[in-house]
Amino acid sequence: MRFKNIGLLFTLTLGLASTACSPPNSSPAPKQAWQVSAAHQALTRETQWLNTSRPLKPEDLAGRILLVDFWTYCCINCLHVMPDLHRLEKEFGRDLTVIGVHSGKFDNERDLENIRAAVLRYEIEHPVVNDAEFKIWNAFGTRAWPTFLLINPEGEVDRVYSGEGHYRELREDILRLKKDYAGKFRSDPLPMALEKEKAPPTLLGFPGKLAYAPDLDRVFVSDSNRHRILGLQPDGTVVTEIGKDGEAGARDGSFSEARFRGPQGLLYADKKLYVADTENHLLRVVDLEAGKVSTIAGTGAQAVGAVPPLTGDKRERPLQRQPALQTPLSSPWDLAFYPDNSTIAIAMAGAHQLWSYDFATQTLSVLAGNGRESIDDGAYPDNSLSQPSGLSAFGGKLYFIDSETSSLRELAYVPDYKVLLAKVRTLIGTGLFDFGFKDGKQGVARLQHPLGVWAEASGVYIADSYNHAIRRYDPVTGLLSTVAGNGTRGREDGPFEQARFNEPNAIIRVGEKFYVADTNNHAIRVLDPATKTVSTLELRLPSAAPSARPAEKLPNLKTRERLALAAGIPIPWSLQLPEGWKLNAEAPSALRLFELKPEGANLLRAYPRAELLAKQLSLPALQAGGRYLLQGTFYYCREGKEALCFLQSAEAEISGAKEGAAAVSWKIDP
Repeated sequence: MRFKNIGLLFTLTLGLASTACSPPNSSPAPKQAWQVSAAHQALTRETQWLNTSRPLKPEDLAGRILLVDFWTYCCINCLHVMPDLHRLEKEFGRDLTVIGVHSGKFDNERDLENIRAAVLRYEIEHPVVNDAEFKIWNAFGTRAWPTFLLINPEGEVDRVYSGEGHYRELREDILRLKKDYAGKFRSDPLPMALEKEKAPPTLLGFPGKLAYAPDLDRVFVSDSNRHRILGLQPDGTVVTEIGKDGEAGARDGSFSEARFRGPQGLLYADKKLYVADTENHLLRVVDLEAGKVSTIAGTGAQAVGAVPPLTGDKRERPLQRQPALQTPLSSPWDLAFYPDNSTIAIAMAGAHQLWSYDFATQTLSVLAGNGRESIDDGAYPDNSLSQPSGLSAFGGKLYFIDSETSSLRELAYVPDYKVLLAKVRTLIGTGLFDFGFKDGKQGVARLQHPLGVWAEASGVYIADSYNHAIRRYDPVTGLLSTVAGNGTRGREDGPFEQARFNEPNAIIRVGEKFYVADTNNHAIRVLDPATKTVSTLELRLPSAAPSARPAEKLPNLKTRERLALAAGIPIPWSLQLPEGWKLNAEAPSALRLFELKPEGANLLRAYPRAELLAKQLSLPALQAGGRYLLQGTFYYCREGKEALCFLQSAEAEISGAKEGAAAVSWKIDP
């Protein structure tokens, strides 16, 4: 839960209840003049809306059962309640209208485009309003993220809920309102225009974390919103897919059978890849030699709260170990071997703690964090953390990112009486609401919700997510400096000082270069310290022999109108791309023509990438009365240094006719 000390008084005119901090659609009500209340007016006082075709008005909300969600997209608690919202929306359909009020904690979260990215990332399909100046927040006296308001059809606040774990209460109260107002509330659709329907397709979906296997020369990417892990050659060629593109789940098995849900942290050693399966609340292991995925920690349920401080002599602090497969986790976000390869340190973001997985005993224990969201140093259970999200071990220390306090911290074993204690020390950062973009030493330097860290002899490198920058901390001098990016989001390659990122989430070393998961750009960026330049890694899919049968499902498909083409002569075919765009010279774009017969489809001609690059070719002469299917998949990129790439497929049914068209042209729109 997050607290912000503004607007603590409830607006009495809205009829607010006191805060307790701790199927098929119904038949529509008859048309009537629904009464607008002060609550409806307060909810619509801002004009920047997402998922709607226009800003909502008070009369749009009048007469509805409303569930208002105050959230900010950095907040792990806000992310934890999203499955509850999805579940309620599915169960009640249009009988329940959910309104998201995004009151951003960080400066970066008040930018509409960044909120739009969060709406896409978390698959939100209800209206969301940008409450950048906290006007709606203040009107309702909101105090914490997340907070829910249940508003009855008369526009009165029926109940207020703060924090997580209110699904059952919400469901019961919504059912009660449906019963009390049966036939007296509206469920007609709002003017919706979903952001996901406007977003162009991309090859990656909000990539979260990275890992490098030097013995295999492979870079692994957690393609978080596609719910899969990709293995790449350093040149960008995709050689391995673990999980299925776009299909979430929690299943062990072969690479094609396994399923993940929003995976984040990756850790490699000895032909095994360890995965923080964040939204499944699991720790998984990928055996790259056996081609299998298995689960080694977690139950699949989210842990409620944090592991409490344990009893015992404060100097010894015995850590009670729990069986790993019987212990629920809470949004594990990153992984690192610490203090050696016999244990994995886990950034347990949802519990505001660091945990430890022991291979020998297959148990879990607390490494740091008493569960209170704060920034206290020292040994467990005196230390407190705030949504740890990035880990990197080097030189006997575990460096970690505490995202909610915008801090870089370290954990190290130090002598204390007769034992070694794991003590936390803050290197950069001072508090939950202390953030910014400033170089310098502790107390002066500022980060803004960083998420990734990489430690090595040359320094500690930070993916400073909300500052859209890569920073470097010098452990010797204590100085924080900026490597690349200037605090403004964008997507620009070139010299470090000109490069732009969009919420980078991870950074690792790959040979002589650094690779960055540039999350909101759906890209992997490469930093070259030798030339002090940034480039974008162009992903390449390996070439494959064309299938003799039509694809049953094509990615990002746009069906074309049925065509009648002139029979008996070759037909020129061309591809039109927007100005400033080109086909990817390395990706496996392809065009295939099939003849459709009662007994099945036969492949007549496959046009490989090399022929498509000319964007003009000829289809073979067709038979009069013959039926055909033309299928194509095209990988295209913006020209120049930015290398923004998309994928689009197209297909059209074709018939041969005496008076048919003598040419075909397909137009691709980003």
